Amino acid sequence: MKNILKLEVKNRYIVLVGVLLANLTIAGLYAWSALGVGMKAEFGWSDNAVILPYSIAQAVFALSTILSGKLVDAKGPRITMMIGAVLYGGGLIISGFANQPFLMTISYGVITGVGIGFIYVCPLATLVKWFPTHKGLVTGLSVAVFASGSIIYKQLITFLFNNMNMNVSQSFIFLGLISFILIFIGALFSNNPPGYERHESSIVETDVRTRDMIKTRKFKYLWVMYLMAAIPGLFVLGASANIGIEVGGLERSVALGLITVLAITNGASRLLAGYLSDKFGPLRIIQLSFIITILSTVLLISHLNQVMFIIGIAGIVVGYGGFLALFPVYTNRAFGSHWYGSNYSIVYQAYGIASLIGIGGLLVLGGNFTSLFIAVVATSLIGLILAFRIEGFGKNKTEV
Repeated sequence: MKNILKLEVKNRYIVLVGVLLANLTIAGLYAWSALGVGMKAEFGWSDNAVILPYSIAQAVFALSTILSGKLVDAKGPRITMMIGAVLYGGGLIISGFANQPFLMTISYGVITGVGIGFIYVCPLATLVKWFPTHKGLVTGLSVAVFASGSIIYKQLITFLFNNMNMNVSQSFIFLGLISFILIFIGALFSNNPPGYERHESSIVETDVRTRDMIKTRKFKYLWVMYLMAAIPGLFVLGASANIGIEVGGLERSVALGLITVLAITNGASRLLAGYLSDKFGPLRIIQLSFIITILSTVLLISHLNQVMFIIGIAGIVVGYGGFLALFPVYTNRAFGSHWYGSNYSIVYQAYGIASLIGIGGLLVLGGNFTSLFIAVVATSLIGLILAFRIEGFGKNKTEV
């Protein structure tokens, strides 16, 4: 085991493939709906019983990045990803034996959720060290893979159900075994660049400790900006089919197909935003993404025609995907690379809170899409104002 941990990969493109392989694997989180269909059919569980493990996994995923961020900073990506492989793969396997909603909530919601959090931070914290001049592009690629991988998983789960005649329990076990193997292989190909050492002499002026970062006004503005940025996309993606039918006037089959189109849009926009952030800086593209979100929501409110509706809803998803690529890059630029894993894990809690608000908001608002669109415009306007004001704060570690 010690020899495995000391294995040093020197080619940055091999490292890129390794961490992206792991990120693709945990994208199974977003294929939960396909497994939910099987659970309702085989176990007779209610919609609430099926959605609860997914909701808990989202929250636990975000919270666990606080611990994994510190670990990847201290020990590097390999050991962090190996722990994630055990938790994620093991959680899925245990879920194969869970025949009660409570047990599924523990096995999938908690254990698998923690595993996702341990793996998710690793590509972000590792690739910015290997590709210092293309931080935006590799960050965009990482989060794009995480978003788009759900399409592959939905096809795989459908194949297991229809072609391999597996039930949902067998599918969980199969996915757990495959996930553990793939993530473990990815971990073997992942390490910090040769010669990279975490010691005091490697700290530069722009590196800010996590405990100092959270005292700054820049962090507080950034955290609220991220919260405001994530809510619109979570609202719209969570109800896209219903919005398509009731607001866009789409046929049910077309509205369901819209989910796949938005998933592709979500992934592609992350990659594009990352690329543009290298050219123009992440903050400029964050500001642009807020503007795109506001204008797109206005199109939805206007009810012009189906074409304008599709442009509008796609525009909100473009903004949302861009945000998830841009905030990691801006965090790195604002607070440095030395404690980046730990720093971004704290910033990322804004997304975790936004997920809970998004789920709760959809339950409260129900089919009142006018109120939903007003909420989207309001949060985006707040985010846009903060995105212009945050420039006034420097990188001083003692700034409060």
